[in-house]
Amino acid sequence: MATKRLSRTDWVNAATQVLATSGIDMVRVDNLAKKLKITRGSFYYHFDSRNDLLQAILDGWRLKATEAVIESLKKRSSDSKEQLQELIALPLKGDKAHKAASIEISLRAWARRDEIARATVDEVDSYRISFIEDLFKDMGHSPQQANDLAHLIYSFLIASSLVDPEASEDIRRARSDRIANFLADNCPLSDCKFRG
Repeated sequence: MATKRLSRTDWVNAATQVLATSGIDMVRVDNLAKKLKITRGSFYYHFDSRNDLLQAILDGWRLKATEAVIESLKKRSSDSKEQLQELIALPLKGDKAHKAASIEISLRAWARRDEIARATVDEVDSYRISFIEDLFKDMGHSPQQANDLAHLIYSFLIASSLVDPEASEDIRRARSDRIANFLADNCPLSDCKFRG
């Protein structure tokens, strides 16, 4: 095999892609080395073990799919309703969103049988829900209502890649905008009127 220099990030990206397309059981050093057309020695230069790589996948997902996303939303707008609308539109962003959804689904499947993955998913869920909850509080919702709405929006976001994935982007975007506007209004859940 030809020798080429790969970074730790190259290995993590390749492993994450394999996870998304084939599941965690296929994330193996031999499989990755074959895919990258390189010897296993490169892997062990960057990682102590497969578990080290698996932790790097989780850390990378936490950073890219949560912390970086939230920072980006905050930079684009300081308005909580605009941040919410942008957040709800994320699953509609084409190939990038499709790839992110595949990773998310595969990570959650992995977390159902692995305690370390489960702990990371739980931490990310809590962080994301807390962010959404703060948006609703900023819009004037009570703490309990903000928490309920945050869970509702988060469930919608997670399910968006699974439910009606063949609908056109225009239809899905219009639906997301209506949901964001509907839920952002400051009213008790039992008294909210749809204003689509």
